[in-house]
Amino acid sequence: MKTLTKPDIARRNALCVLVQSARADLDAAVAAYNDTVQTAFAGVHIAAEVYNGLIEEAKEWAHVIASEIEGYIQERSERWQESERGQAYAHWLTEYEEVSLDTADIETPDPLEWDGEDASSILEGLPEDPQ
Repeated sequence: MKTLTKPDIARRNALCVLVQSARADLDAAVAAYNDTVQTAFAGVHIAAEVYNGLIEEAKEWAHVIASEIEGYIQERSERWQESERGQAYAHWLTEYEEVSLDTADIETPDPLEWDGEDASSILEGLPEDPQ
């Protein structure tokens, strides 16, 4: 082959048009995906804020209960505190003091990135003959 034929050039040009169109479709699909994810994540973010607020409220409640249990224990004699019942209360207090409630730490997802080459320009730039 000395040079590209007219049918070769016509096929290349047709492929360039198809590649450009497919690239535009891909760009649009990536943008739509990112918009959908962003919209969906807004709901996740709101739900996590509500959840985290309730977790903080629950931690505070457990702290108040622990204080009340501790006050009850402190009002009792040392003998009572060392008794089986007193030890049960001490264990109960520990459960409230050491309660571990984790908040939701959900990070915003990164957008999908598509930064592909301009394939149609590359195809168009291929030489038609050995030069």
